[in-house]
Amino acid sequence: MNVHHPLRHRLFLILEFQSHKDKKTAWVFSWVLTLMVLSSVLAVILESVPAIEALYGKSLAIFDAISMVFFSVEYLLRIWTAADRRTSALHSDHGRRLRYVLSFHGLIDLLAILPFFLQALLPGLDLRFLRVIRIMRILKLSHYSTALEDLLASIYAERDAFISALYLLALSILITSCLMYFAEHALQPDKLGTIPDAMWWSIVTITTVGYGDVTPVSSWGKVIGAFTALSGVFTVALLTGIVASAFATRVRTHELEFTTEVEELLKDGQVDPKERRTIEHLRREFSITEEHARAIIRQILEEKTLLRPKDGQP
Repeated sequence: MNVHHPLRHRLFLILEFQSHKDKKTAWVFSWVLTLMVLSSVLAVILESVPAIEALYGKSLAIFDAISMVFFSVEYLLRIWTAADRRTSALHSDHGRRLRYVLSFHGLIDLLAILPFFLQALLPGLDLRFLRVIRIMRILKLSHYSTALEDLLASIYAERDAFISALYLLALSILITSCLMYFAEHALQPDKLGTIPDAMWWSIVTITTVGYGDVTPVSSWGKVIGAFTALSGVFTVALLTGIVASAFATRVRTHELEFTTEVEELLKDGQVDPKERRTIEHLRREFSITEEHARAIIRQILEEKTLLRPKDGQP
């Protein structure tokens, strides 16, 4: 049963940066969260420097404990207020909370506090592993940016073409590495003595990284190397083009969805305060810039003005 809770709903709007009544509070919280995330990531980076860790290790540990408390409280508040997430198809409070916990943002928020509990439960755990997890707190900034979600959704939308391009890439790596192995394994047994070793060379060459740690020395090896480099230009460019095209399509889709929603709101050709708040919410949801949103609204209003019958006309 869903029970309306004014304080919970108010906190939900602040946490999601959707509050108009507490806009200043939501703005302050978003900046505090951003600074805490960036400071926490910076602390993890500095902690990996032995000289800094020796001098300021205790201070960094205290700051990490403070940030852990901050992120833990934020995570619990997000779980509590997730019951007010009306976009969810689940009707019960517990269902909405579980949906948040298992969502992308919920897992990232859990990941931000997980190292502390892992270290407490498993004191012998490798600190380098914990450091990698702690630095993933940077993903918490995705609460205020849909860029990562848009990228993943774009790739998923074009998954057939993306998988086909990955297949071609894998095929190129396998064929060229096998050819290079047979051409040079006797000449360079320490570098190309096995097919997996040759795969490393092939991946580096196809992706145009070119570390230079392994280079062909025979004539056939050079021919294979040239073929590998050319195939890399085509396959990597194909992957890049698919992702770029899918991302551009998603941005355009967001723009069309926003325009359709705004047209529905502005049927009467007027913008009242309630409609303005709804438009602002839609703007944030579809990641439309303020300038672009104003241009779309202006165009819609101008079209409705032109279509409006003049005085004395039916």
